[in-house]
Amino acid sequence: MNKRKLIIFLTLFTMIFTSCGIVSKQLPSLIPYRVGEKWGYCDRNKKIVIQPVYDEVGFFSEGLAWVKLNNKYGYIDDKGKVIVSPQFDMAYDFHDGLARVLVYINTVAVKFGFVDKSGKVVLNLTYDYAEDFENGLARVGAVSPNSSSYINADSLSFSFIDSRGNVVLRDDGPEDSSKISEGLIQIYSPSKAGFIDTKGKVVIPTNYNEVGNFSEGLAWVEVNGKYGFIDTKGNMAIPLVYASVCDFHNGLARVYTNNKFGFIDTKGNIVIKPVYDYASDFSGGFAAVNRNGQWGYVDAKGNETQLPYYLANPSDFSEGLAPVYDNGKLCLINEKFEVLMKTNFVFGRSFSDGLAQIRINNKSGFIDKEGKLVIPAIYGDANHFAGDFHEGLASVFIKGKWGYIDKTGKVSIQPIYDEVRDFSNGNAAVKLNGKWGYIDKTGKMAIQATYDNASEFTEDGFASVELNGKWGAIDRAGNVVIQPTYDSLGDFHNGLAGFKIDAKFGFADTKGKVVIPTVYDLVNDFHEGMAAVRLNNKWGFIDKRGKMVIQPIYDEVEDFSDGLAAVGFNGKFGYIDGKGNEVIPIVYPYNIANYEVIQEYAHSFNEGLAWIYANNNWELIDKSGKVINTPYKVGKIYNGRLGDFHEGLAAFPTSENKWGFIDKEGKLVICPVYDKVGDFNNGLAPVYKLIYAGPPADDYKFLGYIDAKGTQYWEDKDNK
Repeated sequence: MNKRKLIIFLTLFTMIFTSCGIVSKQLPSLIPYRVGEKWGYCDRNKKIVIQPVYDEVGFFSEGLAWVKLNNKYGYIDDKGKVIVSPQFDMAYDFHDGLARVLVYINTVAVKFGFVDKSGKVVLNLTYDYAEDFENGLARVGAVSPNSSSYINADSLSFSFIDSRGNVVLRDDGPEDSSKISEGLIQIYSPSKAGFIDTKGKVVIPTNYNEVGNFSEGLAWVEVNGKYGFIDTKGNMAIPLVYASVCDFHNGLARVYTNNKFGFIDTKGNIVIKPVYDYASDFSGGFAAVNRNGQWGYVDAKGNETQLPYYLANPSDFSEGLAPVYDNGKLCLINEKFEVLMKTNFVFGRSFSDGLAQIRINNKSGFIDKEGKLVIPAIYGDANHFAGDFHEGLASVFIKGKWGYIDKTGKVSIQPIYDEVRDFSNGNAAVKLNGKWGYIDKTGKMAIQATYDNASEFTEDGFASVELNGKWGAIDRAGNVVIQPTYDSLGDFHNGLAGFKIDAKFGFADTKGKVVIPTVYDLVNDFHEGMAAVRLNNKWGFIDKRGKMVIQPIYDEVEDFSDGLAAVGFNGKFGYIDGKGNEVIPIVYPYNIANYEVIQEYAHSFNEGLAWIYANNNWELIDKSGKVINTPYKVGKIYNGRLGDFHEGLAAFPTSENKWGFIDKEGKLVICPVYDKVGDFNNGLAPVYKLIYAGPPADDYKFLGYIDAKGTQYWEDKDNK
């Protein structure tokens, strides 16, 4: 852009801005302010009140703000006085007098707790997951007992606690299903679980809330939060007394009781007392353990060997070796716990098929047992690790797709798949064009990709597959041996597989009382006194008494906002009011045939306006359906998401992917010069600069905040 054009543009921008008469919302009395790379606080006139000495700062909430210094978080008051010295690995805003904090236990595990406004830890750092307090309750999570590894678990069991840590309500629903909305909490009546044989016959009735796979003749089961084990006849072999258990490995099962890990044998005898803060499953004759910060291993008799203080985060023994870390560098130890070699790698896995995966610069490669790099680290990226070798092949991520390499590093099966699983019994599950099937070791499609999800084949010769939200099983020839009728289906072992059926949702109040029974297939949170519910695959709305106020006739719905809700029916969308009347007719098409959802076409109304995708462009409409003219058209493909209106302004992009803000008349009021922006809140919006574009994801620098006039609250050079 030449100088003349720039002057004209800025003049027009100033005229547009002035004509709109934007009135800023009252700004916070203290605003985060950046000088160079350090943060402090200024007042509304940009006068520095708290000196910029911190690496990051947050907004003040209930009189305190979190600050980051030397990679640790603490809290200060509005005078700049340190109330809680920086000691946590993360800190959050105060809600109901308490704030979430977390610490890293090791490279992958964290623990959450809560501090009060004096800085005292009032709820200890024992939770694997936690949300903020709201209406006197906070949702917290603990790693689920059926996870294969405690540290690497990605499955949590949830509950709601009060400010004293008392459990008010157990939450058995999916990870993101439950939160407090307008005084009510989603509750989940879990599917009942039992076991079927390979012909689909129920051989162990649905007497359990959860079940695991059979391993060494026993399967764990859960009833009312307690775990035990049953045998293949359904007899209770080990009583329901544990808070958590895992599968049997090498004759021993990991159990969790009184906040400690130990091990039992197949008769239920405690072989290794529960004294450990962490324990892995047995592998190669040993289990990694940690007690009071000291790492080591125990054998099957309970003999413990402590590792030297400088060795940490030990992994499983496999093929006679185990990875450990010395000051963040990978080492390999033998079964005598002797360090055989030290490497410069910062990540390594256990050996499989004679090779172990390592990482260099976010790329995966493989070493042999002498520590020699035999397959260069050229595969994957920061978010995609290679698989371990199984049956001579390992999955690798190349240019956005998955394939397989052999043990020489040669690409054996071309990278054409969206997702893949390990080879097992000669086949591997692969995802192609959104569907799962199976290939053999030559890459030939052995079972066509027709399923929504698929597991590995077990030694019994069966694999679980999902179709239209239900699970069944196939044999190695691809024959359907059990029709997809179950909510979930485990792996077949010893001729049996666990299944679940008939999960339902409802609502409870903040005291844990069920106020709307669990009769729905799925529910959303309450918004404006109504919640969307799904029944028999159709959506409607209930009120807070559970009355169906809008009948379940829609294919899709959004929550109510500004008195209207977007609804989809037969591939078209529109908006209804709280009585079910079509306020904006259901005439706008959306591509439901390609599994696109209504949220991709219709935003919720906010401050009287909403974005809809129509006529191959995003259009801004009011509640009558009238189109509001905007500075230019925006197509379906753009960087980010069109902003909804907040405090009278909405984020809006140019065709060059620069972002600014428009007002409710559709006029441009803040020049589009930013690479990314957030919504306005309390008179301020965060803005960002793009510093890297490319895989695995674009990277942005947080510049600081702007107000509704476009004033920038930062300085890129030292202000001295």
